[in-house]
Amino acid sequence: MHRQTVHGRRNRRIMEIGTGYWQATQGALPKLFDQRKWHGRLLDRVLKDEAFKIDAFRFIDVLPVLRSSQAIASHVREYLLGREGDLPVAVRTALTMAAAGGIASPLAARMIRARATAMARRFICEPDGDKPLRVFEKLARENLTFTADILGEATVSETEAERRLHKHLELVDKLSAAAEKWPENPVLHRSPAGPLPLANISVKITAFDPYPDAVDHDGSVARFRERLLPLLRRAKERNVFIHFDLEQWAVHAITFALFEEIALHPDLRDWPHIGMTVQSYLKSGEQDCDRLLALSRKREVPFTVRLVKGAYWDYEVAHARSNGLVCPVYTAKGLTDANFENITVKLLDNHDLVACAFAGHNLRFLVHAMVVAEEKGLERTGFELQMLHGMAEPLRRVLAADGYRVRIYVPVGDLLPGMAYLVRRLLETSSGTGFLRRTYHDGAPLDAMLGPPVLEPEPEEPGGLIRGDVDSPFGNTSILDFCDPRVREEFAGAVAAGRSRLPLQVLLVVNGRPVMGEELHSHPSPNDPDVIVSLVSRASTDQAEEALEVAARAFPAWQSTPMRRRAELLEKLAARLEGDRCRLAALQIHEAGKPWREADADVAEGIDFCRYYARRSLVELGPLRLESVAGEENVLLHEGRGPTVIIAPWNFPLAILCGMTAAAMVAGNTVLIKPSSAAGATAHALYEHLVEAGFSPEVVQFLPGAGQEIGRFLVGHPAVSQIAFTGSREVGLAIIELAGKTQPGQVEIKRVVCEMGGKNAIIVDEDADPDEAVKGILRSAFGYAGQKCSACSRLILVGSIYEPFMNRLREACASLPTAPAGEPRCKLGPVIDRTAFDRLHRLIAEPPEGAELLFKGEAPETGLFVPPVIFAVTGADNPLMQEELFGPVLTAIRAADFSEALNIANSTEFTLTGAVYSRSPGNLALAEQRFRAGNLYLNRGCTGAMVGRQPFGGFGMSGLGTKAGGPGYLRNFANPRCVTENTVRSGFIPDLQV
Repeated sequence: MHRQTVHGRRNRRIMEIGTGYWQATQGALPKLFDQRKWHGRLLDRVLKDEAFKIDAFRFIDVLPVLRSSQAIASHVREYLLGREGDLPVAVRTALTMAAAGGIASPLAARMIRARATAMARRFICEPDGDKPLRVFEKLARENLTFTADILGEATVSETEAERRLHKHLELVDKLSAAAEKWPENPVLHRSPAGPLPLANISVKITAFDPYPDAVDHDGSVARFRERLLPLLRRAKERNVFIHFDLEQWAVHAITFALFEEIALHPDLRDWPHIGMTVQSYLKSGEQDCDRLLALSRKREVPFTVRLVKGAYWDYEVAHARSNGLVCPVYTAKGLTDANFENITVKLLDNHDLVACAFAGHNLRFLVHAMVVAEEKGLERTGFELQMLHGMAEPLRRVLAADGYRVRIYVPVGDLLPGMAYLVRRLLETSSGTGFLRRTYHDGAPLDAMLGPPVLEPEPEEPGGLIRGDVDSPFGNTSILDFCDPRVREEFAGAVAAGRSRLPLQVLLVVNGRPVMGEELHSHPSPNDPDVIVSLVSRASTDQAEEALEVAARAFPAWQSTPMRRRAELLEKLAARLEGDRCRLAALQIHEAGKPWREADADVAEGIDFCRYYARRSLVELGPLRLESVAGEENVLLHEGRGPTVIIAPWNFPLAILCGMTAAAMVAGNTVLIKPSSAAGATAHALYEHLVEAGFSPEVVQFLPGAGQEIGRFLVGHPAVSQIAFTGSREVGLAIIELAGKTQPGQVEIKRVVCEMGGKNAIIVDEDADPDEAVKGILRSAFGYAGQKCSACSRLILVGSIYEPFMNRLREACASLPTAPAGEPRCKLGPVIDRTAFDRLHRLIAEPPEGAELLFKGEAPETGLFVPPVIFAVTGADNPLMQEELFGPVLTAIRAADFSEALNIANSTEFTLTGAVYSRSPGNLALAEQRFRAGNLYLNRGCTGAMVGRQPFGGFGMSGLGTKAGGPGYLRNFANPRCVTENTVRSGFIPDLQV
């Protein structure tokens, strides 16, 4: 009852004060909503037309990289022409003139750029000369103070990180020098706890390191600490406040751990002028607040906590859903709002421990903070309110006039590169739930705007995969959430335990009986060749013959096993793999040299294959009713073909082997697994799980051995009905040729399911987002040391983007952390064996004629490491542009225009994967039509296909056109039979109604 009374009284007070402020702002609009101005008309159109909003914001986003009037004209045509509607006459005219080309086009292009720049200037302060100081001084004259945030492109290299640090150091010096001349304002520059710095800077930690990663939590924190300590010491010396912004959830734990170390650092624990942020849209928001309060108790002086709603909601929801993770943010607005108010109360309850700052434009939130502070007896200068530059100007003036300290968050940066920030602000403003839109555009009633949060439950996710139920919809296995320290600890423990068990003895298995082979293959760790990972027995032809006899005998019974039973066994296999995923991933780290995330993704993909094929088998291979007429029923059946040889590669030692094996077995075939000798231990672990899941030892045989001997023997054997192979073009073509020769006693024409190599290209268009393109190329070309059939080995840069992009890419490559795969910091690990190591080093030392070495990175001296390398060529026929290299070697070429780029991309015999980075709708459509690749990715890298979402496989010399992990794949492993029944009996037709 007491609590209800307090809340009722509080809400009445909020309504009273909020109504007063509301009335005081009537007649004054935020400049952004002023329809007397062109930008107000533009925003009005955006708010009324969702399709126009998307295109307009995309045009604004791409505008900074459009270097010519022709480029602006083409993008106006693609995004905006014919949709100008009721935009101001000057804007409509400029758009029409620009799109038309001709002599007026350059002038129109300049007008468009000038208009966009003017809009950006409302949100962003230009960094030139004293412009920031003039903005801050203007705010001071309005009784407002500031915090400055340096905008910039994404940090993709150590060089850029150092550059960003120096910019921040320069800003500290500039602001501290200027602050000495600024008059002191008792409201802005003093709190009950003492004086406040006149200068204030907000920092985002991702500006200071190119590779923050939850996998390498401790290393990331240490790198940030070392880079930021000089900035913090300088700020303390010059009396400049430093506040830490919160960004995406991926760096949340790193940011908090970093702030804790800084807050307790001997040089800084007595300095009150640092701050940290809490995001109320996070489900952990209240715990984050508690964590900061506990931290403050360990210090000599308080620090500031800024409470915000959060600015990355769309990204967090999409990222969580895409990767099968628990969403870290509330998806119900009312829960976010309630969390904001709960944390507000908690912070003000502890105002002796932390200085409180409440950020946003929601009048209810701000007045709620005022009322709670009033209840606690705080002075108006005992906390502060914060707003964004260019937003809610009438409200900030009223609050400042009423004696509150209002701090304006001012981004400082070049206007055109800052367009990404502008788009985020426009998206926030145009959001249907945004306070400013509802207030100044939609005319929402005041009592709704000032009322308490409406608590609604989190919306339920649509029904998805149910483990163990093959009738439930398929859903991808979630990646491991390395943001969770418990996951990191478990995974690190598995890596350490896996190393302690080496070397592993791998025997061949025939009819469930482990057998020593005639030869033993010793496989050293790519991370350290002095460490033997596995001792793999190699089967003889006699042992292979015995295994084939077992598989042939077992085939009829397995083929007759009900489809549902086979599917349920796959589901059980998926459960076993999921329960053992850390050990299986750790095994790949040691055996195949896969970094943490790559190894985990490999296991997750294997699990996905099991679950996907279990469900697809019931759809694709079960009885299918066909078109029928009265008196006739037609049904299509599928049955297994016979013993199937699975020849798997080492680079996806569990995923691909598991996928091919699962597909063959669920289709009713017995299998003989012939793994790569470089991945024998991982393959044997899969075999053990197959048997333990319930697959009979008679239906699956395990035959490691030399490809030239055992592989050829199995492929050519008359008892083999089909072969599933993934590997090189050379071996794949040899298998197809050998399988095509009919042997004496052969009763089935052999079918080959074959996925071979790729010479995959990424095209970067002139208008591409350079941040996204650089990051995507790094992942695609150098992830797993380039040892993926899908890896990018050709980079095609269009027109004028070549030099600036290559300069940036070289800097980014120089910063790639190259290390043993077991180290969490590893982004580029070793190559698989000494043969690959020697081959690639010879290539780098003696490249083909016409190839220029643009970049060669550093690599550890121990282990089988090949540094990242970039060559440049002028001809698409250069061997580096034609031959699959399977290593961290990238070859770049310039294309005159996008059409030539597509011609270059299509100039090889391989057609596996490809990618295009472009913000031209026309060029993206052209790529979709002309880029010959089995898997084409637009505005993302060319690796990382997901089961069920991106069925994988190429054509040309990359494969036979099958698509693993997609509809129809299982039918490659089965023979179809059509059964037709005449249902007429003595003139009676059961399904004919009179």
